[in-house]
Amino acid sequence: MYTWRPGGRAAPYDGGMDATVRRTAGAIAFLVGGLQYVTLEAVAAAAWTDPRYDYLSNYISDLGVARAQVYQGRTVDSPLAWVMNTGFVLEGLLFAFGAVALSVLFGTAARRLVVTFALLHCVGIVLVGLFDETADAGPTHLAGAFLAIVFGNLTALAVGVATLVGRTRGRAVLPLWFAVASVGLPVLGFASEGVLLAGLADVRFDGLFERGGVYSVTVWQLLFGVAVLVGLRQSARSTDQSGPGKTSASWPSSKATR
Repeated sequence: MYTWRPGGRAAPYDGGMDATVRRTAGAIAFLVGGLQYVTLEAVAAAAWTDPRYDYLSNYISDLGVARAQVYQGRTVDSPLAWVMNTGFVLEGLLFAFGAVALSVLFGTAARRLVVTFALLHCVGIVLVGLFDETADAGPTHLAGAFLAIVFGNLTALAVGVATLVGRTRGRAVLPLWFAVASVGLPVLGFASEGVLLAGLADVRFDGLFERGGVYSVTVWQLLFGVAVLVGLRQSARSTDQSGPGKTSASWPSSKATR
């Protein structure tokens, strides 16, 4: 298997772990991280019955507050706060693992950006899970939320730009549709958070606009996992068709990713 170095030169990847295994593990980490996050969020929300949790008005972080109270004008009381907080922490760890594993798809500069942004997202969302919004360490929670949202979206944007630049240089490592989504989703996410922070929307929809900047990351990581697994499958088929003992020089081929 090969990876790409700046300048378009194909070179063997020597990372200690088989490249296919590494990419598969990274893709699965992104998929599991995103799916468990929305699943545990739904479980925690369903347990909140008095009053019922409202996806439109309640913040995601409200689900991580175990003590019944009124916070910033909202009644918060999450019976399964530990479930949501577990989802936060798992998302951060799986996101970081997936980004590090799949960073080999990019050149050195892009790889460093992707890994750095992903690790900052990880730190942020783990802090969100460890410190709820109403705790004495509330500022720590807010700082974590900032890191998670900003750098989660920047991870997606960095991958999208790197993929588009690579395609212009004849290195179609990932499909065009994914590159476009990787740019478009964080733009929408930042716009949604901007509406929330600027107070441009009715407070009854605060939860909706907060989710715009969070789900943009979740949807992106799911798409990343799918794109990589599909590419690996196409590459395996190409190798099988080329005959015994023959392998493709790059993964996946430009033809397969258009």
